[in-house]
Amino acid sequence: MSTESQYYKYNPEKRNIFIEINQGRTNYVKEILVGFLMLFASHGSAIIEVFMRKKFGERHITLAQSIGIFIAIIYAFPLYAFIYLTLTSSVFGMSFSKKIEMATQATDRFLTLFMLVFLIFSIYHRLEIRRYGTTYDFKRFSLSDGEIMPFWWKIIGKNYGFGKITYYLVVVLLEPAIPILLGLLFMLIPFTRITGVLIFACGVLFMIRNFHKAQLGRNWVLDNIDKQISGQMKYDVFVGRKPKKDTKGIYLPIELPDDDETRKTLYNIVEDSFSTTEDIWANDYLDESHTKASTEDDITTESKGGGGVSSG
Repeated sequence: MSTESQYYKYNPEKRNIFIEINQGRTNYVKEILVGFLMLFASHGSAIIEVFMRKKFGERHITLAQSIGIFIAIIYAFPLYAFIYLTLTSSVFGMSFSKKIEMATQATDRFLTLFMLVFLIFSIYHRLEIRRYGTTYDFKRFSLSDGEIMPFWWKIIGKNYGFGKITYYLVVVLLEPAIPILLGLLFMLIPFTRITGVLIFACGVLFMIRNFHKAQLGRNWVLDNIDKQISGQMKYDVFVGRKPKKDTKGIYLPIELPDDDETRKTLYNIVEDSFSTTEDIWANDYLDESHTKASTEDDITTESKGGGGVSSG
């Protein structure tokens, strides 16, 4: 057996029963609805991000995406007008050519101006990305959703009457509040009302997107903490049969054998079902064994070859 096959074996994905029994069944309907919502939130956030952030990753914002959003928004109202006129054509008795003519007139000049500014900002960010290079030089995370503006860092960490300003509070609440309030203001003005609705809706989607990202990060950290606790407490649960108050809250809702030796045997059997937190590269024994095995192989080969030479 080679040294590699002896010490570096393939480990399949391992289960953690303590996490599984507390999470319950996966809600697939919820996952589909969240995925559908995030589809709109991702593109809606792009309209706000170009004004609110800087230094995006090269794969987060692309010019093709910005042009697609621009075309979709500009032609959304003519398309809506055409569908509306088609559904009500029996009432108005309108010809197809007349419907096309009226639909093409259903545009908003201020909205068109706003989307042109959005497209200009998108081009600016693409030029900015070209200035600080691509990810091939390992200088920038290509999926970065941008950096918040510098003025936010002047208030982060400070205490106000309602509490301490944190980075989480900024990206989830304060940063999206700007487009939301601006959209509400534009909705009060007749010639900017449609643009106000768009900015307001995109601000809400921007908030939802940021909250979803924060929850993904938080759940990832908690999952790793739970795995660590499970690894520490599994012996007390299986062998010691200790209550929750002594095992940091984890438990196994089954009747375990009364015999200590049987429980120890059971523990040894299920030991591999838990994720290990051991770093094999920090294992001195592994390194020493590997070196020793290689040295022994070299000595054996050398002794065999050396014996032949000396005899000659």
